[in-house]
Amino acid sequence: MGEPASKTFPALPSALYEVRKFVREASEAAGLSPANTNDIVLAVSEACANAVLHSGSTEIVVSWRQTGECVEVVIRDEGVFIRRVPIPEVDRTRGHGIPLMMALMDEVGVSEGSDRKPGTTVRLVKCRGW
Repeated sequence: MGEPASKTFPALPSALYEVRKFVREASEAAGLSPANTNDIVLAVSEACANAVLHSGSTEIVVSWRQTGECVEVVIRDEGVFIRRVPIPEVDRTRGHGIPLMMALMDEVGVSEGSDRKPGTTVRLVKCRGW
């Protein structure tokens, strides 16, 4: 079981490369298969892109933890989660982040930041043999 790792990134599009690198390196150090590594990297990248685009945060914290057969990645921002219904005719290239994360991961949880208590947390879990 690996030690928990956490890293803070600026909430900027240019930081997404570093986020992906951090998660890929942690996945490879944990001995995950390339397929599982790619799933986790894509899901985390999607969660971080949402934080960059929609949260108004200055920073994003990404935490990695391996426990037994599972890997848990938690993404925290300082923003307010805005729930909205995607409209396919308008949102052709947007609004697919959470469904994509759900397709790639075994568990996806979102704790929504509010005006009274800002800070959205996305929890992503992958529990497959590697």
